[in-house]
Amino acid sequence: MATPALRAIASLPDLEELTLVGKTGPLALLENEPYAKVRIAFKPRSNSESILGRRALARELRRRGIDTILLMPNSLSSAAIARVAGIPRRIGFARDGRSWLLTDAIPLQEASKDAMPRMQSWRESPAIDYYLRLASELGCRSDDRSMELSASPEDKEISRALLGQVGFSRNRKLVVMNNSSASASARLWPIPYVVDACSKLARDGVQVLIHASPSDREMADALAATIAHPNVQSMGKTENLPLGLSRGVLSMADAVVSTDSGVRHIAVALNRSVVSLFGPTNSSLTTTYNVPELLIENSLHCRPCLKAICPLQHHRCMSELSTDRVLQAVRAVLARSVQHAA
Repeated sequence: MATPALRAIASLPDLEELTLVGKTGPLALLENEPYAKVRIAFKPRSNSESILGRRALARELRRRGIDTILLMPNSLSSAAIARVAGIPRRIGFARDGRSWLLTDAIPLQEASKDAMPRMQSWRESPAIDYYLRLASELGCRSDDRSMELSASPEDKEISRALLGQVGFSRNRKLVVMNNSSASASARLWPIPYVVDACSKLARDGVQVLIHASPSDREMADALAATIAHPNVQSMGKTENLPLGLSRGVLSMADAVVSTDSGVRHIAVALNRSVVSLFGPTNSSLTTTYNVPELLIENSLHCRPCLKAICPLQHHRCMSELSTDRVLQAVRAVLARSVQHAA
């Protein structure tokens, strides 16, 4: 969701070099983007030479002679690292007690540019707009809010190999089903619903590929085994599950069904049609501006609770998202893609 801001910064006419500092996963996700050529992998408690810890990162930033840093994280530690590194200009939001470490501390409440004067809270703004507000301090244009990722030829090659391995044809509709959310079980769609939805799509003649990462390979494989239909397969059937495989597979999908997770964001940034299932999280904070998403969510007094585990132990925010409702959205997306192709 930071890619619109990064793209805007990279287009500055007087920019000599853009250095991205972050964790290995996000940096790898951006590896195909033209502005991601200079990257520093960072892990706060790392003692490894390849992944820098806090002190080593501050030394490296000082050595590189960076003159401006834009702090997308709101942590105190990120601002402290920038200050210790001696970077002359340090831009970030004034929050979490770190304003004194910044040279450009942006207030969370600002006057709106709307015709009706009011105060806008950046704390409650979509992440894309939040990051673009930071970039605007550098004089960046911020009218393009579309997320951006690309699949490389290598990503597509290994994806085509996987589709061939599981017996899928590129001449038939492909839906990628993702029911993951890292460690937040409250975001998961109930397994029986996933089985029901995949089974019905398979009977419609749609190919369904269940997304798998190394951490949830077993779950994806078990789902495919339970459904036991040739039109439903798991990504876990392939030996290696690199990030590029996810980018490639998602880039080929006619529709993606996903919980609120990283896979959802990648699919949207690849300009795919996404049906997103929201439970405990707040969809307004992750509003996207690419191909319009179909958001499936319920109005409950207890949501969004933002909890990893349902505190009321009923999980209604996800269990009341019926398979019929989700399938109606998926079929609408697939019908649109047929009309577009025609």
